[in-house]
Amino acid sequence: MAWVKAIPSGGEDVFDEDVDDLNLEQKEWKCNMEKRVKDGYRDGVDTGKGSSLQRGFNIGYREGATRMVAIGQLKGIMSALQWWCQLKPSDPNRLTSVRQLLQSVIKQEESMLEGLSMVEQPANVGDITEIIEDMGMGQPKSGCSDSFGDTGCSRTGEQQGDSGTRKSCGLLSSAPSSTAEQTLAQLVKSCADLVEELGLPEELLHHLHQLGST
Repeated sequence: MAWVKAIPSGGEDVFDEDVDDLNLEQKEWKCNMEKRVKDGYRDGVDTGKGSSLQRGFNIGYREGATRMVAIGQLKGIMSALQWWCQLKPSDPNRLTSVRQLLQSVIKQEESMLEGLSMVEQPANVGDITEIIEDMGMGQPKSGCSDSFGDTGCSRTGEQQGDSGTRKSCGLLSSAPSSTAEQTLAQLVKSCADLVEELGLPEELLHHLHQLGST
């Protein structure tokens, strides 16, 4: 009986080959699913970072534009005061003070414009991520104490030199913006004092106070 001889002996399973194919398909399906999950997670992270960067850029640009409007209006007011003092000559020292204050306003405007020109459009999220990883941010360099980061500055504003001594250093992240706001506020106050001294209308003084609060 030929069909009896065709039956495999030794306990072999005639479906072993089908089982192997099924296991291979399951492994391939699992691998593809894991890859899709990882790709989806990575895309989600990139999208979140991109949204945060764009939102931060919009906020910074809006704040910068507001300051530029304020300094521009202040320059216009000081220019008008200069012409007013020239048309009504009284105290030469007063005209000199107006001119000096106007020059200070112009210099402050130029400084703020220079700061804004350094701001570029947001870079690609992937590029920023690679740069951050290459810099190793958040990991202290070897040879530094735990209180010092990559900048060599501690949280208290101290810097550690090569000889182990500590030097004072500013918190660079917030210093430029704070300095600009402080200088603008000082210029507005000086202009308001001058307007009050000249006895000009209260509406102008009120407008200057509004500029100082921006």
